[in-house]
Amino acid sequence: MKSFIKEFREFITDGNIIDMAIAFIMGGALQVLLKALVDDIFMPIIGIFTGAVSFADIVWQVGPAQIKIGSFISAAITFVLTGLIIFIMVKAMNKARALTGKTDDDDDADDETELAVLQAIRDELAEQNKINTHAKSNQS
Repeated sequence: MKSFIKEFREFITDGNIIDMAIAFIMGGALQVLLKALVDDIFMPIIGIFTGAVSFADIVWQVGPAQIKIGSFISAAITFVLTGLIIFIMVKAMNKARALTGKTDDDDDADDETELAVLQAIRDELAEQNKINTHAKSNQS
């Protein structure tokens, strides 16, 4: 049970998990902000041009069914704005990452260097093993 708790603590305190949790919370806050922007600023302006008092009140009546086209358009605008802001943020992060000069290729180069060192150690051990084997056979 102690190892489970220890593993869970390491998982929770891992930087990537914390970053992801912060991003999730910020995304929720961004969604609320954008919904308020669309519903309280954009929709009344659009309502002026469409003649509706409230854009959310625009409804198509098809028999007994009501198709709330205004609410759907409001949600679609919120979705597009959310995507635009996330795109801008990802683009800025990629640019910042590029400015630091750290890329995935650097990680590959480190792996290749590590592999070369390990191969050199293996070859050195094999050479020492040959020398020791040859010396023992000469002593016999």
